[in-house]
Amino acid sequence: MRGNMLTYKQNITSLPVYNDGYFKLFEIKQTSDKFAMEYLHDLKKPKVWFEELSISDRLRFDAEERKKNITYKIRIPQMKEINSLCVVKIGQEYHKVFNAYHFTNKEGFKQTDLTLEEYPRVKLEEEL
Repeated sequence: MRGNMLTYKQNITSLPVYNDGYFKLFEIKQTSDKFAMEYLHDLKKPKVWFEELSISDRLRFDAEERKKNITYKIRIPQMKEINSLCVVKIGQEYHKVFNAYHFTNKEGFKQTDLTLEEYPRVKLEEEL
């Protein structure tokens, strides 16, 4: 009986850790003028902490084929309101959401993986 106790694996849950940084969330909007201008609307959400993931060679190659500059791949607690019309600010840089993948991990925690691309044209709502 003692031998079985040494090999018995208890059901241990591994909690997700988001300690690589945080971002502020914005939504891309357009003015209703004849010549619509794109601007960022601050969604006024608290900062979102993330875990940084590595960008695979395959993803980088596919993005380069489409002339996209992938900057980050990050994992956050699930936020289904994030989509490709969102922009995140990490530090002083803005990054557009290229892809958002919502899922439940093997431990049962709901998470979202975000693939981010360069977003050079930043105009905030207050600047209009």
